[in-house]
Amino acid sequence: MKQKYPDGDVISPGTVIISAVANCIDITKVVEPVFQKNGGDIYYINLSQDNFKLGGSSFAQVVNKIGNETPTVKSAAYVKTVFNTIQQLILDGKIVAGHDVASGGLITTLLELCFANNTIGAELDLTALAEKDSFKILFAENSGIVIQAKDKSIEAVLSEANIDFHNIGKVMESDVLSIINDNEVFTMTVSRLRDMWYKTSFLLDQKQTANGLAKTRFDNYKIQPLHFEFPKQFTGKLPEIDTNKPRPKAAILREKGSNSEREMANAMYLAGFDVKDVHMTDLISGRETLEDIQFLGAVGGFSNSDVLGSAKGWAGAIKYNETANKVIKNFFEREDTLSVGICNGCQLWMELDLINPDHDIHGKMVHNNSHKHESAFTSVKIQKNKSVMLSSLAGSTLGVWISHGEGKFNLPKDESQYDIVGKYAYAEYPHNPNGSDYNTAMMCDKTGRHLVTMPHIERSIFQWNWAHYPQGRKDKVSPWLEAFINAREWIENN
Repeated sequence: MKQKYPDGDVISPGTVIISAVANCIDITKVVEPVFQKNGGDIYYINLSQDNFKLGGSSFAQVVNKIGNETPTVKSAAYVKTVFNTIQQLILDGKIVAGHDVASGGLITTLLELCFANNTIGAELDLTALAEKDSFKILFAENSGIVIQAKDKSIEAVLSEANIDFHNIGKVMESDVLSIINDNEVFTMTVSRLRDMWYKTSFLLDQKQTANGLAKTRFDNYKIQPLHFEFPKQFTGKLPEIDTNKPRPKAAILREKGSNSEREMANAMYLAGFDVKDVHMTDLISGRETLEDIQFLGAVGGFSNSDVLGSAKGWAGAIKYNETANKVIKNFFEREDTLSVGICNGCQLWMELDLINPDHDIHGKMVHNNSHKHESAFTSVKIQKNKSVMLSSLAGSTLGVWISHGEGKFNLPKDESQYDIVGKYAYAEYPHNPNGSDYNTAMMCDKTGRHLVTMPHIERSIFQWNWAHYPQGRKDKVSPWLEAFINAREWIENN
């Protein structure tokens, strides 16, 4: 490959990229790159089996060097042995944290294992690695892994597999990472280096994010920790569905370019609904009237590629088609129906003025304050509310995914004029990703039967969906499924 310029040609480097995939036999058996306070010792395994060398490393680049020697992997068979052994230890619950050693070397790996928790540090001794040059031992990019064990029982397993490992220290509840190598001692403040590590992202963010919010993100990212409050009645179990009773009928409504219909359908099904897939063409053509549907979910996504704005085209397909308009109007006029609009569906319901139809000036969904698409794992606090789906979760603070470009609730009236169901746990960016009026994340109509939510509760149904979940829990489902169960029980009781 060659790129031609007026003053010369640039030939791309001869790089071979090999991609591979593998199955995961148990999605709940994973370890995260963050040290655990209640875990055991920290271990280092040099997968490369090579001496520590700085050639080609990030460190060499920083000091404007290339280097003469680069580390290599001595034995592919050894890598396979280590991989399989570690995988088995993870399956057996013997490893509580782990991180590969790659770009930036061992020091970067160790620091990143501390960064995700504000109260985590470590005391380490690398003397046993037998490399007196601390620059090499900390910055060489030899392929390797750092793991935190549950207890010392892994040592017998690693020894039996002829794996060379080193116990290098312990996790501490502190803001300090201290490292000893032979007669040298290094003491680092984790929080200060976390900001240094994050600064590159901040500098890029400045070029992408409006209204000075890149600086707000940089100031706030480490002071908005996720804290959850689960509802007292939550058991973590799937609901028991009476197979002798007919399932209430629900439908998902989608449009070209929408997404998350499978997640929504699955949540409805797990909660006890018989779920139908409805496309806008079904409404427009008259094939679907929703007359037998009692629960309607408008799904997320980017209908019509957001060409006219989020959900504007979708709403137009309802507003300006007599058949589709009549179907939706009839559904919302019935008193035996429930609905939920999530993300793009929220934008749709708001654009159609379905949540506060009696208002003279209607709230709308507008561009995020950052003027860019936001995708993150955040948390929402459920207020005391009248929502059929979410009233039972009042007082809870739950983790949830967001992904939207126009997620800001622009609400022209006083807060008392709206039935706000949920607010972001922190009002400030980036935890509130869009700058919604009154910090609104979820809202319902005055009857409580129709709910709109920007956060994707349907993408947050399982423990393994969450980017962070309370440690030690073994829940089959997250509390968000209760919203869909509440919908089914309301229909059965009414």
